[in-house]
Amino acid sequence: MYRLVALLLLIGVAAIAQEDPVQHRERAIGLIAMGKYAEAEPLLSRALDLRERQAGAEDLSLVPLIEELAALYRAEGRNNDAEKLYQRSLGMKAKIIGAGSAEIIPDLKLLGNLYVTMSRFADAERQYLRVISIRINTKGTEDPDLAKDCMELAAYYMSQKQLALAEPNLRRAIEILQKTAGFEDLALIPALESLANVFIEQKNYPPAMAPLRRAISILERVNGPNHSNVAPYLDRLAMLFFLQKRYADAEPLYRRTLGIWETAMGPDNPDLATTLDNLAVVLASQEKFEEAEPLYRRSLALRERTTVASLNNLAMVLEGNNHNIAAERQWKLAITVGDKLPILPGDPPGKDAELMAKTLQNYAALLHKMKRDVEARKMEARAKALLNPDQ
Repeated sequence: MYRLVALLLLIGVAAIAQEDPVQHRERAIGLIAMGKYAEAEPLLSRALDLRERQAGAEDLSLVPLIEELAALYRAEGRNNDAEKLYQRSLGMKAKIIGAGSAEIIPDLKLLGNLYVTMSRFADAERQYLRVISIRINTKGTEDPDLAKDCMELAAYYMSQKQLALAEPNLRRAIEILQKTAGFEDLALIPALESLANVFIEQKNYPPAMAPLRRAISILERVNGPNHSNVAPYLDRLAMLFFLQKRYADAEPLYRRTLGIWETAMGPDNPDLATTLDNLAVVLASQEKFEEAEPLYRRSLALRERTTVASLNNLAMVLEGNNHNIAAERQWKLAITVGDKLPILPGDPPGKDAELMAKTLQNYAALLHKMKRDVEARKMEARAKALLNPDQ
């Protein structure tokens, strides 16, 4: 009997020895990439168990597996289980490397982010503040990574609407970056934008303008005054002028933004519609109605061209699913909208002919499919006339 038990134990040990935690982990990662969390979990758990038997319960080689399993639990919404694993990883590192080591900072951030997800905001704040403390103790008060930590803490405070606490952390980040990267480095842009956002959230618009102006100045120096990276910040600054009813100051900024986007995207890009509307509103606010009207018409044309294309796509999907009646409704609507597309100054004749012809041809194909050939031929004739107006 004793020999049998011993033999079974040896077989069990041999079976465990033959299992490879690396293979289990790789298979689990592949399953996670496919969203198959339930299938991945036992493999990752087994890999952790095997590695623990090989190396011991407190070996740092376990940390990647622990954190991957914790991330899997987070993806499954098992936040309490994830917390236990993050705490275990953090405890191991603190014991072996040291509780004040900068190497535990990533673990503190993972735990802080988890607590935010769990709405345990006081616990989250403690982790972020501990990060700041460790960074200062290990790297000093002018380390570039401390600037990043301050910005992350500020982002947390902003998410909690604690704007008064966010502001000093952003100013501290800016001060550090000025000393380490320089006064005109692109690394300053996110901190300057966030500082402006703090004031905008408070509806305190005048102080929001200085960081935006500085961000624009840096971007102009690095990328050039007409680069597309400059346009979003010009737009934000114009918005601040508009909110303060300083329409004459907002107008040139919106005009400049429009010019940059037109060059970058082309004059017919639907994304121009918002900027056109913004400029039109500013002009109308100054009673420059004659200048505002063509901008509104151009915006409308861009939006309606997009609508016709979207209705075409929807109709094709509906037809593909054999919802022919529903598809017909969409093509009829597309034709109705297309017939009313505004003709803009400077547009060549028949600018929208190709879009309308394609719509008519698509509708004709459906009508043929529904054995309504007479109607289909009318659509085809109309499409042909649009594409060949001289025939």
